[in-house]
Amino acid sequence: MASKKLIIGAALAFAIILSVASIPTSGFAAGAAAPKALSVPKAELSDIDGHWAEGAINALVKMGVIAGYPDGTFRPEEPVTRAELSKIVARTFGYAPTVDTKFSDMEGHWAEPFVSALDTAEVVTGYPDGTFRPAQNVSRAELAAILARVAQLGKVGVADASSWTPTYRDVDSTHWAFRHVEVARRLDIIPIHFGLVFEPDRPATRAETAHMVKSLAESEFARGTVAQVNKSAETLSLRNAAGNTQTIQIDPETIVYRNGVASDLESIRQNDSVYAVGTGYGATRFVMAEGAVTREDITRKVSALTDGIITPEQVDAISRGKWDEARNGMSPALAQRLVEMGLTEEEAQALLAEEWDALPELAQRRLAMALSEEIGVSPELIESIMNRDWKSARSYAELEVAELLLSRFLNM
Repeated sequence: MASKKLIIGAALAFAIILSVASIPTSGFAAGAAAPKALSVPKAELSDIDGHWAEGAINALVKMGVIAGYPDGTFRPEEPVTRAELSKIVARTFGYAPTVDTKFSDMEGHWAEPFVSALDTAEVVTGYPDGTFRPAQNVSRAELAAILARVAQLGKVGVADASSWTPTYRDVDSTHWAFRHVEVARRLDIIPIHFGLVFEPDRPATRAETAHMVKSLAESEFARGTVAQVNKSAETLSLRNAAGNTQTIQIDPETIVYRNGVASDLESIRQNDSVYAVGTGYGATRFVMAEGAVTREDITRKVSALTDGIITPEQVDAISRGKWDEARNGMSPALAQRLVEMGLTEEEAQALLAEEWDALPELAQRRLAMALSEEIGVSPELIESIMNRDWKSARSYAELEVAELLLSRFLNM
């Protein structure tokens, strides 16, 4: 409770500086370029004919990214290791191999150049003991996380992912890979047969890996400066470094961020730097914009600090000194949050209305209810004892005894 008050208090104080705030802008970091549609001849592998991932496997085998075994099989249902995945990702997405590993168990290992390249690009990480554990199987959650980082979307949703609706029953917002799994789902790279159960700790198979890597490789990536924002058509025109213009369509599924805060098309400004990622069939799923900081950016940021308890509009009202306007809008959301934190509705309303005299009585009632459940007597009897109202207590006790005796008589 105290920590939430501190957060809300800090947010309210921060809102006052809106009119003088100024934050420098920064561009997107350059990343490995993704190859486009992988259309290649069929590979000769004896155990993938008719397999659901046959197309993806054939594509990556022909690219030299993955290979079969000496006996002519691919073994699509076998798990993929951390070393194998590092090689697949580095080769598919063009990360230049290096030999500068910091992991104690990778020196001289055949996958060292690939692991080192991905570590430098912050695509893979090691363990606290300084190892990489190359022979360890990769889980589905780890695969999703690595591919989200490849798409430069590894940090998407850090502040607001708790508001996202989970796709999978077993990966909610408390799971460490929730954001990454949702990014992969929105880019439509997760096999459809997973249904609504992701099984995040299950080892990713060679077939699943091939499918997800190939699907991400065929995703659409765009980077440039905003030349025009067409709000009625819901499009962005981007001008890249070569001077060419590309139009990006925004739809209801598109997640937009501006200066690191969840936003919308309305907030994007001309000359903003934009990085956009879409599915292989052209649907824009993420738009990351950066540009001159506006008042709207800061109100959204302050709102995010309160977990949405205070809306951007209410933050703006506070910054302009319109306390009554902000307070009226905040009360329902604050009351709901207080109830979620354990207060009763009556306690929440009394607290917001500053009805301090009512709070002790409400607290006493809460204690009486808790004791009632614990020892099996009525809350009225307990409250009478608390208030030293012995006459009422005796009456309630007599009723309790009468009810107990009657109950036992009827059950004889």
